[in-house]
Amino acid sequence: MIEAMRGTAVKWVIRILACLLILSFAVWGVGDIIPTRTADQTVASVGGTTIEYENASSEVGRLLNLMRRQVGPDFDLEQAARLGLIDQTVDQMVNGRLLELEAATLKLAVGEELIRQTIFADPRFQGPGNRFDRTAYEQTLRQEGISEGMFVSIIRENILRRQISSALTSSSRVPSAMLDAIYRYRNEQRVADVVTVPAGQIADIPEPSPAELAKFHKENPARFTKPETRSLTLVYLDPAKAAKELRPDEKRILEEYEIRKETQGIPERRALEQVLLQDEEAAAKIAAAVKQGSSLDDAAKSNGATVSFLGALARRDLPAPVATAAFALPAGGVTSPVKTALGWHVLRVRNIEPGRTPTLEALQPVIVNDIAREMAVDTFIALTQKLDDALAAGTPLQDAANGIGAPVTRIAALDASGNDGDGKPVSNIPRDAQFTDLVFGTAKGETTNIEEARDGGYYVFRVDDVVPPQLQPLDAVRNLAIQAWKETQLQDSARKRAAALLDTAKTGGSLKQAAEKAGLSVVSSKPFTRFIRDPNSAVSPALSAEIFKLKPGALAMAASRDGYAVGELKSIVAADPGANKAETDALRSQLQAALANDQIDQYLNSLRKRYPVKVNSTVVQTLVTGRGGN
Repeated sequence: MIEAMRGTAVKWVIRILACLLILSFAVWGVGDIIPTRTADQTVASVGGTTIEYENASSEVGRLLNLMRRQVGPDFDLEQAARLGLIDQTVDQMVNGRLLELEAATLKLAVGEELIRQTIFADPRFQGPGNRFDRTAYEQTLRQEGISEGMFVSIIRENILRRQISSALTSSSRVPSAMLDAIYRYRNEQRVADVVTVPAGQIADIPEPSPAELAKFHKENPARFTKPETRSLTLVYLDPAKAAKELRPDEKRILEEYEIRKETQGIPERRALEQVLLQDEEAAAKIAAAVKQGSSLDDAAKSNGATVSFLGALARRDLPAPVATAAFALPAGGVTSPVKTALGWHVLRVRNIEPGRTPTLEALQPVIVNDIAREMAVDTFIALTQKLDDALAAGTPLQDAANGIGAPVTRIAALDASGNDGDGKPVSNIPRDAQFTDLVFGTAKGETTNIEEARDGGYYVFRVDDVVPPQLQPLDAVRNLAIQAWKETQLQDSARKRAAALLDTAKTGGSLKQAAEKAGLSVVSSKPFTRFIRDPNSAVSPALSAEIFKLKPGALAMAASRDGYAVGELKSIVAADPGANKAETDALRSQLQAALANDQIDQYLNSLRKRYPVKVNSTVVQTLVTGRGGN
């Protein structure tokens, strides 16, 4: 298929280029023919400035590399899009631009010396003696694919953003009344007695009479109604399918591997123990004692200090002087005292996790697939223009598709969930909510425009027929109706028995006595909060919600996993914010972060009113396909 499509596309592209050249000669003359960008590549406009495709693509590339290091090499742009990460990246770039514009309005500036200090302090650029290494600096910029001027601009912008963000969040304090109230609400515990009324077994329910089944079918039409379906004539240029027929050349594969191996490798990590002191002399004594055979714990204790385990860290996770010292040692080694703004550090290397660079064999399947998809999408771009022209000229969809060698699919029935008339998934369609929305928003007999799918493919279709929702006759769904009727009978029986148990407990004594009369047992729960319960507890989520409305001694009922349950609140264990300082401090930090984020969000929303923002969703979509049109 793809070969036929490519051959047709080449001929058409040549014709287009010839026409453009003739037109340009006639109108402008030879001297004025300069290659220009013909498609709008602006991802977003922010207050009169623009964010271009190249910048956004670079950010998305860094995001993709980061995610591949975290979750594995198979993570791709489509997965990032489904998780909303592409939209988040664009949104973050817009927010960054808003802060830059505001910084300019406020006349905030960043001195060259501060930029210089920031670059020199970056652990990636440190060489022997904790000094700035120009070679490491230039190599890192090459790997990132950015110029020195661009990097300096990024540093300046980041510092300005931090200045504004810090000013906004520095006043974020959590009122004591709020902290206490939320702590008490979250950590209050309750204990309840619970009696579960089981629903029983379907086998114990007798068959419904014809009249009962007919009534149930009539009163529950939604259970037995087939959804609206539509039949289509579809042309779908699927990049995943087309990519299987393409093979990138080895040179391009190797070039892509050289780019990816640096970003997808796993850096060396070291498990570090640390003693941090403000006294250089004490730090020197500890380092000397360990080197003479003492344990770090004993040496620290004898000097009134404690040992902290920092975890397994990469070089980039540490301040430059500390990283240089720690990564120069073998496993078991101890550093001499290292000075930073925090004090004097003595570190011991507990163990070393070597770094790994992925092999070509490991990355090649993903690289080949990604490049092949790009090649397929590039082919599609040329083909869709011809298809669009043919349709605009009135050519029937089938004939227009034949003209570019594209397959035509007849879909007999498609519902809004992407299933056929029997409820099974329909194959060979775009797996895209926008596609099904368009199908059910298009009138019978109408042919759509050519649309781009989230996977980078293109589709166009004609709605051939519409079958409205249909209530299926009882004879067609008899077995389903009998099953549903029995399940309803079971649940209704359990509900009635639970209600009777609740009435008996309220009027004739305790829940325990009512349960004994009904032949049921009482289970006392462990203390539980609104948000934390034992997964195997007799207290269901629905019953828990009811119990937190009660006073001690009161009763409630609710659905449970196995039927219905009746619960009696036995006691309330109030939460004391002063009893657990660690939990209270953790909650204060969470609330402070939430308040700070809320302040920043409100501030950014106000900036969007001051500096109008417009996002070009069409260009954003090309970030998912990994290509930008020129």
